[in-house]
Amino acid sequence: MKTRGFTLIEVLVSLAIFALAAVGLGSAYSNVLLGRMALKQNSTELEDMARARAALMEAANFEDAEGGGDIHLPGNRTARWKSKIEPTSVSDLFSVVLTVEIQAEENGEYSPEKTEARMLLRPTWSVPADRTKIRDEAKQKLERERGYTESNGNSSFISKATSSKGTTAGGGKGNTPPGKGTNNGKGTNNGGGKGTNNGSGKGNNNGGGKNGGATPPPAPKGGGGAPKSVQ
Repeated sequence: MKTRGFTLIEVLVSLAIFALAAVGLGSAYSNVLLGRMALKQNSTELEDMARARAALMEAANFEDAEGGGDIHLPGNRTARWKSKIEPTSVSDLFSVVLTVEIQAEENGEYSPEKTEARMLLRPTWSVPADRTKIRDEAKQKLERERGYTESNGNSSFISKATSSKGTTAGGGKGNTPPGKGTNNGKGTNNGGGKGTNNGSGKGNNNGGGKNGGATPPPAPKGGGGAPKSVQ
């Protein structure tokens, strides 16, 4: 009994399939390695940029911040940084463009320049005269928009005091002289008008109104005039 083996075509097809699988697996493994290397390099660059940014923030005055300097990095590497600073229309706020050159390895070449732009609030970088000028311009602009100044408060948007009926300090109706007030009877006030009380009788006042704070007692039986009210 003869045993049948693989034909040449079958062997070639299996070899082709194996070669394709090997190429695919090799490419996937290579991509994983390259991705890990790129991630590590990117993380290192971010850390280096963070150190350069910290050096910029530590600069106490405008000249040191714009001049830049060198910083030491892990692995005996060095980075060079400088910045371009421009003032804005807001006091003590600056537009900063940071430029950094980083060594990839010890005693190696510097990488191409990397830049980043930021807005920084740094009062120590401001010139007092420029700060005063910016604040005065902002104050004038705000006064034009509001329509009044803080010193006098004149504005068409501020409502004026209006007279109203009720309890006032003038000639309106209320508890003050000399107007009439809201009451349940004629009562006490300091003016010449009618005032407020809770009685039903005529009240005591200092003006020309009717007198008597207490309600007069009823007339006695048997005739006779009513008693005089108490002055």
